[in-house]
Amino acid sequence: MVPYFATLQEIIDGEKCMSLCSILTQKLKMMEKRFYKKDHLWYVDLPDYIEAGLGTYNNLLMVDGADVFLDLVSHHGTEVWMKFDTLPFVNSQFTLISDAYGKNQALLDGVGHAPVAYGMYYTVPELQNHRLWLCPVTEYVFDGIYPERIWVSEVQS
Repeated sequence: MVPYFATLQEIIDGEKCMSLCSILTQKLKMMEKRFYKKDHLWYVDLPDYIEAGLGTYNNLLMVDGADVFLDLVSHHGTEVWMKFDTLPFVNSQFTLISDAYGKNQALLDGVGHAPVAYGMYYTVPELQNHRLWLCPVTEYVFDGIYPERIWVSEVQS
């Protein structure tokens, strides 16, 4: 009997590969997102989150250090495109390192952030360990998890 070796296309088309292909696709997918400032507050441009009925516009607020980070990266502008990944990439400028679950409820209430049960604090070594908070929308963006590390860079226009 002659052993049978599947072609690459047969492997890709096969159901057995689906979970592996899904993992590889996620790992190879660098994301780009637009962030913008409106009425002195930063937001991530994520209409699909709202259209899916997962939250409101105020879930997309960037606060508690994330706003300061975006001010720095945008050079105090009102819009910036960022690319990010859970794997290091060439020319990444910043590394966000997960620090602790938590939230500053008084701050969230003060800016009108939508109610959330928790969030994740990250530090940015390249900015003297600047600390920033990301809300659970992060889990939506990263397929259900808060990554341990997120590599980030401004998209140059």
